[in-house]
Amino acid sequence: MKWNHKIGTLTVLLALGITMVGCGTPGSTAGSAAASTTSTTSSEAQKTEVQPMQGVLLSDPLSDGTYHISFESDKVWVGERKNTINDAVVYDYDRYTAPEIEALREGDTIATHLNGTEEITALTVESVERENNYVTINGGIEEGGIDLCKEDDHYRTLTWDDFPVYYEVGVAKQLVMADDIELSDGAADFEADPVIVKGDRAVCDAMSNEEDGYGWNAGNTTVTIQNGEMTHVDRIWVP
Repeated sequence: MKWNHKIGTLTVLLALGITMVGCGTPGSTAGSAAASTTSTTSSEAQKTEVQPMQGVLLSDPLSDGTYHISFESDKVWVGERKNTINDAVVYDYDRYTAPEIEALREGDTIATHLNGTEEITALTVESVERENNYVTINGGIEEGGIDLCKEDDHYRTLTWDDFPVYYEVGVAKQLVMADDIELSDGAADFEADPVIVKGDRAVCDAMSNEEDGYGWNAGNTTVTIQNGEMTHVDRIWVP
């Protein structure tokens, strides 16, 4: 009969196993069970929940910084002392640290304002695809997941035309214009230089122009606040 080396090896290993079990102590079995438990616990501990970086905090007046806002032209007012934008909606978008996103794996959880909702959703990661500086989670936005792109040292949410997924933070009751406020308006043409308007009255007139067809929204409008007043407004062209 021809010797089957696989069966022969298996027989030897089984014999050695039986001998070792016979010579072992109860502690050997306990140690094996403990190792199994530790392995399971370690595996569970590796699952992480990724949270967005600290976003915009609404205050009155707004803290110094740059904000995405939207407003209607009839909310721009010429005041007795200061010109203002009333009831402007303030927006933000989710950002994540690069190391956390680059370590993200299936089974982890990522918190996000899914599709721009005000409420945050804890999304279980079922799939992660990476290509260059882009990350697609759970099939991306088209399949109910998230798209991210790398920007400097962090990742941000991504939607159509490379814009972030904006979500509403709250309403700023009154944004006060600085006397020397400047508006850079490039909404009319992507290739043309933006129109520069200076001074609170001129900016106020430009913003309240009823014939303006571009609108002032989170995708095209940012304001810079310094010492509680708007010092700069930037409106860009959006396809």
